[in-house]
Amino acid sequence: MKRDKFTVTGMTCSACSSGIERVLRKLDGVEQADVSLLGERLEIVYDETKIDKEKIWDTVQGLGYGIEEYRDVMEHVKTNSTDILKRRFFFSLLFLVPLMYFSMGGMIHLPQPPERIGAICQAVLALAIIIIDFKFFTNGTKAILHGAPNMDTLVSLGAGVSYIYSLVLTVLVCMGKLHHIHLFYESAGMILSLVTLGKWLEEISKRKTGDEIEKLIELMPSTVTVEIDGAQKKIPFAEIRVGDVLIVKQGDYVPIDGKIIEGNAFVDRSAITGESMPLELSEGDAVTGADIVKSGFIKVLAQKVGADTTLSQIVKMVKEAGASKAPLQKIADKISGIFVPAVTLIAVITFCVWLGISKDFSTAINYGISVLVISCPCSLGLATPVAVMTATGRGMSLGILYKDAEALQRAKDINCVMLDKTATLTEGKPKVTDFVCISGDETLALQVALSMESRSNHPIAECIRTFSLQRLQTEETLELADYTYQTGKGATAKIDGKAYTLGNRKWLGDDKKAYEYEKKYAKDGKTAIFLSQDKQLIAVFALADTLKTDSKDAVQMLKERHVRIAMLTGDNENVAQAIARQADISDYFAEALPKDKAEAVARVQSVGGTVAMVGDGINDSPALKAADIGIAMGNGTDVAIDSADIVLSRGDLRLVSVAMDLSKKTVQNIHQNLFWAFFYNCISIPVAGGVFAWAGLSLNPMIGALAMSLSSLFVVTNALRLTRFGRKKTSKKETNGMKKTLKIEGM
Repeated sequence: MKRDKFTVTGMTCSACSSGIERVLRKLDGVEQADVSLLGERLEIVYDETKIDKEKIWDTVQGLGYGIEEYRDVMEHVKTNSTDILKRRFFFSLLFLVPLMYFSMGGMIHLPQPPERIGAICQAVLALAIIIIDFKFFTNGTKAILHGAPNMDTLVSLGAGVSYIYSLVLTVLVCMGKLHHIHLFYESAGMILSLVTLGKWLEEISKRKTGDEIEKLIELMPSTVTVEIDGAQKKIPFAEIRVGDVLIVKQGDYVPIDGKIIEGNAFVDRSAITGESMPLELSEGDAVTGADIVKSGFIKVLAQKVGADTTLSQIVKMVKEAGASKAPLQKIADKISGIFVPAVTLIAVITFCVWLGISKDFSTAINYGISVLVISCPCSLGLATPVAVMTATGRGMSLGILYKDAEALQRAKDINCVMLDKTATLTEGKPKVTDFVCISGDETLALQVALSMESRSNHPIAECIRTFSLQRLQTEETLELADYTYQTGKGATAKIDGKAYTLGNRKWLGDDKKAYEYEKKYAKDGKTAIFLSQDKQLIAVFALADTLKTDSKDAVQMLKERHVRIAMLTGDNENVAQAIARQADISDYFAEALPKDKAEAVARVQSVGGTVAMVGDGINDSPALKAADIGIAMGNGTDVAIDSADIVLSRGDLRLVSVAMDLSKKTVQNIHQNLFWAFFYNCISIPVAGGVFAWAGLSLNPMIGALAMSLSSLFVVTNALRLTRFGRKKTSKKETNGMKKTLKIEGM
């Protein structure tokens, strides 16, 4: 079986996407076909021995839609559909204004031509509008011929019946067989013009649902400067290759992922991580696409380009999540699939009933057409996808990447959060937290420690070396003699003829002071390292993996939501207890292997818990997969990120609560949209059909077309409210992340 992706254009409502799915699934050899309306994407699984790509393309094109190879995420292609709809509306308006004059001018006593001339003028003007908006008729006809009627079918039926009925009456008037007739030319013209206006406004609004993604894509420069044989050369962004050396100056965006090979700079990477403080980077440090050089000059070796960069992967993830279908959408899709045929049947029944009641063909036609044009499958089909796309884009700007719409929907149900310790709750790397000089000169003790640890590449040695440098403010070291390192104990050396040891308590035997310090620090989950001179203790370093500054706030935020919290770690009891106490977590599981973490998740699920597992390492991946929602820290391993449903791109644990809140707001928004879509159609169709005509409540086709357009616009506009989620709290960071700096020569 082969899995392919294609871009599908020309869809106007969910009946379009569900119709394409239904027709493709009937083809021999097609196992699965999923179409995203807003993502304009077809994902299809098919047997190449039974059906080829050309057949799939022909089928989609036969339904009246465009199809092409799937666009790469970094191909910033702006379709001109909005401009086309805009032109169509204004050209339609040019003919609609005189049409309304000839059809309704007499009601307000405007001068009118003879009845025959007036009818012919109306027929010509309405025909011009039909030609301008003929797309409705071609798409609607193709769709119904393939058994997949859509919104275009309803619009073309309403306008077509109005025009043909009026044209027949016009011919009879010209033949002198009828007088004082009621024509529906203005209805045909108004239906097409108003629906085109509605689709234009809807397209403008839908464009805004992807604004956050567009902003990220627009960060990429159109041209870059590369260094070739010592000379600088400008090339298009698309021509960058792995191994190229790029010149990035102050104010420039880094266009690729790579490594600095020369220079230093302060780099702002808030567009990706949300961190507002610039980082000072130099030779050997990594940079990613969309980093901006605030000051300095660097040469970057390109390591990942195009679709492989961090920025491209984020954009791809968000686009795919926005185009995926939430479980709630399944209900709407099923209804949309039968909506158009059902409405058509209701319109026919309405026509027949009113023809029987009124004995007036004109009245019956009026009610039948009103039913066709007021019903709105678009609002039903757009209810879920516009909210999902808006929410995933907004989540991305906050540092939350949802892998798919199902994760976005389910995050609100989390009632238990299990947290990994290392690099999730803690910084993930040890540092010196305590230093005690017991005897002698503190400066000398630090110089000895710095000198000895400068010979080692052990992680603990790196911590002590860093700490000593910070305290001494100098890199000068003492001359060592007879330096040795013993595994499991530490280092020994002679300085000025004196023997020093730096390591664990094994060097000191039964020294009571050392034992007391070790016991004291062990209670707090810290590791004690002892410096001695001639076996006499002179200083103690205590090391620990410290709690992140935001971890305690994150735990408190979850507690306020009455979410159960537990910590899982492979560390020993003392370390686990110390970190749990600092983070204010009462439940923890120490010395947990990867399978133990997965089993802990399963135990909570067995008693009705909806579990989110938050982790960053390979050892967390089984639990991330087992959890209802796996949440990976963005600075974690690729395995953890691949196993997760949600990625916190800047590694801020507080975003777990924000992800839950955004999920809740999104589902509320979807419910509001679905309620409106059902309510609108359930109320408007009976009103348009004349059910309440006895009470003086009825609609003509023009008002019906306007109501239908406004219904879709309401759903899209309501979804756009999600772009304001968390705006007050994050506006400063977002401004930093999305600001574009332009350099003006000569200033």
